Amino acid sequence: MWFFGKEPYSHEFAGFTWLHWTVLGVLVLGMCLTVVFKKKLREQPRVRRFLPLWLGCVAWTLEIVYHWWTYINDLDFVFNLVPLELCYVSLLLTVVLVITRSQAVFEIYYFISLGAVAALLFPAFGAYGIDHFRFWHYFICHGFITWLTVWFLAVEQYRLRRSALLRLMAFMLPFVALVRFIDWYFSVNYMYLAGPTGSSSPLDFLGSGPMYLVKFIGLAVAIFTVMYLVAPKEPRAERIATLTDG
Repeated sequence: MWFFGKEPYSHEFAGFTWLHWTVLGVLVLGMCLTVVFKKKLREQPRVRRFLPLWLGCVAWTLEIVYHWWTYINDLDFVFNLVPLELCYVSLLLTVVLVITRSQAVFEIYYFISLGAVAALLFPAFGAYGIDHFRFWHYFICHGFITWLTVWFLAVEQYRLRRSALLRLMAFMLPFVALVRFIDWYFSVNYMYLAGPTGSSSPLDFLGSGPMYLVKFIGLAVAIFTVMYLVAPKEPRAERIATLTDG
């Protein structure tokens, strides 16, 4: 079955070609429409509740098929199954977020969903084109992760608490330490902590060797700080009132 074959079929994907720009354009259009019609979406309880669930089911169906595909084609099934990549962690958190609508989960999700944005801009999934399953899986799953952030900010009106960045660091630092140990012990490269991606990306500018990880963490902290500064925050007065009522 060529659609689920191990190798790319007749069309090969390349970054920043018309196909890549078209996919990015469709995703941006979807997010823009979500923002433009946020009030109408907010006023439709059934749509508000079930649209993220339905899209999540589509993404997770593709994710499950993806792991089946890696297994039957002997494509690092175990490596891809272990949830140590930011995008995989984000996809797992989509389930928790959509079901529980937890503020704490959203705050972590908001920051690490940036990994999906980077993956969309600098794809690292081979040359699988529009006629292959892997192409659809990659862009739909990463697109869903990115769109869900916009949905919770625009439609659900979630806001970050003032301590969100500290909470993120408390979550990420032990996680990064664990992943780096696993990378070293098993000679793998989860989260690209051991070196740049196999394809061209901004990580190439960080060089290699011991300083790579230092630069990587410094870049991540800088980006997360900017994300925190530009994100809508929970009003201070509302936060104080909540604490007083509690």
